[in-house]
Amino acid sequence: CSRDIAVLHCNKSTALFSLGKWPEAVISAQQSLRWDPEYVKAYYRAGHSLIMLSDTYQAISMFHKGLILLNTSADWSQVADFVAGIFISVNDELYFPPSFRPAYDYIFSSRFDAQIWQVVIERLAQKGMWRSCLLLLSEKKELPANLKVNKLSLKTLFETSGWYGRSEKMQEVADLAKWLISIGAKVETIGVYPLHAVIRLCIK
Repeated sequence: CSRDIAVLHCNKSTALFSLGKWPEAVISAQQSLRWDPEYVKAYYRAGHSLIMLSDTYQAISMFHKGLILLNTSADWSQVADFVAGIFISVNDELYFPPSFRPAYDYIFSSRFDAQIWQVVIERLAQKGMWRSCLLLLSEKKELPANLKVNKLSLKTLFETSGWYGRSEKMQEVADLAKWLISIGAKVETIGVYPLHAVIRLCIK
């Protein structure tokens, strides 16, 4: 019975999130967790609602708690969602909140397999979360040796406005692109004519 009520509150949170009512979505997710503290989806919903409210500290905390519950789960896609959620939370932050380091350490101590990391990186790329990808680049030695990102598109890397305006970031673009290509991303995904994309980037 408790799980059924928790599911109802979580579904309500999902609906409120879709309507852009993020404070109410957080409340409904929290109500879901009061009924069932082990209902993982409520942590996920609370985390994304808190991101929209710019409450990075609590967002990471929610994703971290959910990830701990999922650690032995066979649902690698759900695990990847929570790992990606932690990195999405800090993508636009200049300074990481105190809740980030424990979550970060937990992620890398868990030794997730290549399949999970492939999904994480591809989801970050789809959302244009290139700062988060740079964080992973800095820890590439900790990632599985057989990691491949064959479905990743480099197109948004060359279209993300956040890169423009600081010349020192150009080296970061190059290093990130080289790494992603080395683990399976296709150069052609920059666009039909990659050179044109590079020229547009230089002009900007």
